[in-house]
Order: sequence, then structure tokens, then C-alpha cells
Amino acid sequence: MNQLRSLRVAAAPDSIYITDPGKEGVFRLESTDTKSPDNTGTTVVTVDGLRYKRDFVGAANASWFGVSPEDNDIGPELQNAVNSSNEVIIPDGEYTQLTKVIIHSNLAIRGNPGRVKLKLTGDNYISFQNYWLEQNLENITIEGIDWLVASTAHVDGSYGPITFDGPSVKNLLVQNCHSVHTSPTARVNFFFLKVQPGKVTDNIVVTKNSVTGARMGVEFLSQRQPVPYLGKNITVSENYMDNCGFGISIAGSFVNAAVDNNYLKNCPTYGVEFAGWLHSSRLANNRFEGSFAAMFSGNWENDGDGTVGEGTRMYGNSTVGTCNGKWEIRNGFNMIMENNYINMTGVLALSGSTNNAQFVGNTLISTTQNKVIEINDVGNLRFANNYISNESVPNNWFVIWMNGGAATNNSFYNNTIVKSSGNYIGAGNGASYSFYNNADRNGAMINQ
Repeated sequence: MNQLRSLRVAAAPDSIYITDPGKEGVFRLESTDTKSPDNTGTTVVTVDGLRYKRDFVGAANASWFGVSPEDNDIGPELQNAVNSSNEVIIPDGEYTQLTKVIIHSNLAIRGNPGRVKLKLTGDNYISFQNYWLEQNLENITIEGIDWLVASTAHVDGSYGPITFDGPSVKNLLVQNCHSVHTSPTARVNFFFLKVQPGKVTDNIVVTKNSVTGARMGVEFLSQRQPVPYLGKNITVSENYMDNCGFGISIAGSFVNAAVDNNYLKNCPTYGVEFAGWLHSSRLANNRFEGSFAAMFSGNWENDGDGTVGEGTRMYGNSTVGTCNGKWEIRNGFNMIMENNYINMTGVLALSGSTNNAQFVGNTLISTTQNKVIEINDVGNLRFANNYISNESVPNNWFVIWMNGGAATNNSFYNNTIVKSSGNYIGAGNGASYSFYNNADRNGAMINQ
């Protein structure tokens, strides 16, 4: 390649074969091109200003640009590859990245899943980022890349290997990636997307990834926007989150957010969080294992998800064994929770504007609390065809407890309720309810 750069001949050849290891290929003379820079990978410029272009079809190989396991920082070379191509393949190997790469629209970055590892060390904990407010991003794929986040930086924040904060983002796919966070000082996310005021996001899919030890596995943020629902069509599915502070957080002004078929394990704060002005959100067929402050936490603002029609739908979620933690819903207006299996040490806690919610066909078990369902100032709830039990708790108080003058018109019917001692249902401080056709474990009607 250096011989080509130094080429000075009266009649330049139409094509030349480059033999540099990892950069082999045919380069053809483009006599009409006088502006393209020398990027090593796809364009080489001679001392006389002739441009030779690599003859290839499909993706560019990052090794053409100097990306190598022997390089102590592949960031600049990978940036060169990204700037020069719309599709970049990173060859199998372990690489050190000390400089983040800024990405652009119409870009795919791919690796062979499980065989490409980017080690983020030194002060760097970001691999791919875009933060230009004036630049819209569309049609981006990041696939099959592993990260080892071992940064020496002292930081506790959202930014991590994949970070979008600033532009509008549409048609983004992140899949088949793996991120292990081992740094004791850099507590950062795996994935972060923030919708800034006036920007939009649409058709974002984060799927089939595995994350261990991150501050948050996946975080979407767009809170308190002046115009609601600028973000839409978010899917987070089939991911594995282990020992992340939050597994998945979708917090903000989003519509059509779906969190489906994920496995959440030992997330000290929340397994999944819904917050902000979500609308038409779904939590379906996720599994929870281990310890959480809350497996699910619904921290919606104001009336939450449900000011128009039905609210959030939760179905098919289950625990693996007994989970340490609770299931809490604040401001889950109009939501429906059906056919979930929740075996936990905590309670189903309902508060805020969770009025008009429905709970149908669920199994709700608490193994340590003197109640299973705790309702604080929430009304118009319907509980039907559920199995509700804390039979292993010797000092049971009430299986179901309601408190507060706003906890009225709550109905419980056709449920199976199992206790060890104490009472089935109770209310205080002005709360009221209707309770009928409920049975104990033997099918006998409960007189309450």
C-alpha cells in the first residue's frame, strides 16, 4: 500500500493488487475522482493525487482500515471505517478501544456473535455514540458484538457502550450483543437512548442481547417533554439481564412500548421499570429470578398509561422459584394485569392514580409478608379469578388490605384466597369494598 502511495509513473495502471496482510484486494484507478481522502481501507491516494478505490461488493472489513487485535486503540481506525462505509464487519478477535466512535445514518456494524470482543479500558466506557442535535439518525444496526467494560473512569451515569443522546433516532436495531461490566468505578449502562425536546424516536428494537453487571441493561428516557409521545414503537425483547441495577427502564413520553420475553435476574433496584407518560405499553412473558427491590415498578406520572382507552397490559410474566422483592404499581390508571405467576417475598403494592385497574387470572403468592395485596388510596379496582396466598406466613394479618378514603368501590370475586391465620380481607381509614363468591383452598365459600 505504501508502494502504491509513492507511485509515480507516466502511465498509471488501471488496477493494482495490494498484498498487505489483512488489507489484501484489488484497487482500481478512478481518474475522475480528485477529492476522496486516503482512508487506507477503500481509497488510497498516490503522491501525484491519483485515487485508487478498492473493488469489492457488500460490507467493508474493519481490518482494511487497520483495526487489529494488536492495536492498543482501535477507535480511530474503526471511526475511519465507519466514516467510509455503510456496512462494517469486525473480524473475529479481541480488541482494545480507548476512543469512542461517532456513528451516522444508514450504517450497520456487525460481528460474528460471541467471537468479537471490544474491551473498553482506560477512561473510555462508550463504544458507539451520536450526540449531534442537528443530525437525524436513521437505519442503524449494531449486531453480534461483545463488550468488556473495564474502564478506570469514575462515573455513575447512563452513558455506556451504546449511547444516543441528542438526535432524532428512527429504525434502530441492536441484537445478539453481549456486555459484561466489571469496572468497580464506572457504573454505566449497556444501552441508552434519550429523546431530547423537539426530537422524535420511532421503531427501536433491542433484542437477544445479554448484559451482566451494568448500571442499567437498557434505558429509554424522555421525561417531562413539552409535547407528549414524541417517542414511539419501542421493543425490548428476548434479552438476558443479570445483576444490573435496573434491568430495563422505559421512562418518559413514549407510545407503543413493549417489553416481552426477557429474563431478569438479580437486579438490586428494579427488574423492569415503566415511568413517565407511557401510553399503550406492554409487559409480557418475562421471567424474573433472584433478588430485586421490585421485580416490576410502575412509576408513571399523573394518570399514567391509560388516559385514553386501556392502559398497560401485563400478562404471562412469571417468577422462577420465589423472588425476593415486590411488585409495585404507582399511577397505573386503567391497566390490566392478567395470567401472571408471581411468587415473591414482598407484596403487590398499589398506590397513586392506579384507579380502574383490573387483575384477572393471576397467581399472587407472598412467602414472608402478613399481607399479599396492599392498596393505598386507590379505587375502582377489580380482582377476579386470581389465586392469592400467604399461607406459609404464620403471623398473617390480612391477605388483602385496603387503606384510605380514596380506596372505594374495589371488588373481589371468584378468587381463591389462602391464609394461615388472621383474616382474608380488611379495610381502614374510610376504605370500602365488595367481596363475594370467593373460596378457600378447598373450594368452600369465604364468608366475609
